[in-house]
Amino acid sequence: MSEALHYLESFNNTSILVRLLLATLFGCFIGMERAAKRQIAGIKTFALVCLGAALATIVNIYLWDLTNGVADASRIPAGVISGIGFLGVGTIIITRKNQVRGLTTAAGLWVAATLGIAVGSGMIFMSAVAFVLIIITIHFLPYLDNRQRESNRIIGLYLEIDPVTGTGQLMEYLGTSGYTITSLEKRRQSKNSDLSLLLELDLGRRQKHHDIIAELSHVEGVNYLEET
Repeated sequence: MSEALHYLESFNNTSILVRLLLATLFGCFIGMERAAKRQIAGIKTFALVCLGAALATIVNIYLWDLTNGVADASRIPAGVISGIGFLGVGTIIITRKNQVRGLTTAAGLWVAATLGIAVGSGMIFMSAVAFVLIIITIHFLPYLDNRQRESNRIIGLYLEIDPVTGTGQLMEYLGTSGYTITSLEKRRQSKNSDLSLLLELDLGRRQKHHDIIAELSHVEGVNYLEET
C-alpha cells in the first residue's frame, strides 16, 4: 500500500492520469449533494472545478520541474484559490426577503478547488481523508445544524400582515408571550398590499420553532409567515 502511494505521489504519466481521474470523481461526489438540492452549481460544475484545480497544479509542477526549480511552484495554485472566489460569488444571492442563499455552494466550490490542488500535487492520502471529511460535512452535519436551528432561542421571521388589524394583534401576541423584538424591518409592497415584516425575536429560552410558527399563523391579520 505504501509503495503504491509513493509511486502515485511521484511525478509520472500514470500518477498524473490517476490524479486527474481522482479529482474528477471527488468533484462529482461533492457536487451530487448540491445537485440533489437543485442548486446553481451541480455535479458538472464541481467536477470541472476540482479537475481544473488539479490540472493547474500539475502544470505548475511540470513548469517547476522543466525550469529546474526556477519557476514558482505555488503561483498557479495560489491563483486558483483567488480566482475561485469570483465563481463562488456568482452562486450567492439575496432574496427579496433579505435571505442569503448559496453560501454553502460557494464554500463547496472553494473546498473542491482546494481538494483538486491537493490531488494535483500528489498528496493522495491526505486528499482521500479530506474528501471523506467533506462528504461527512455536506451530508450529515446539516442534520445537526437543523436540530440546532429548530430550537434556537433566536428566531427570524418573514411575515405579511394586514396593515389595519395585523400590527396590533401581532404586537399583542408578542407582548403576551414575553418575546422580545431584537430586529424589525417594515416594507409595504404597494398601496393596497399587505405589510411585509422582517422580524427577529428573542424567545427568552430555547423553544421549538414550529410551535411558535403554528401559534403565529393563527394570529388575526397574519396572512403569510415563514422562518428565515
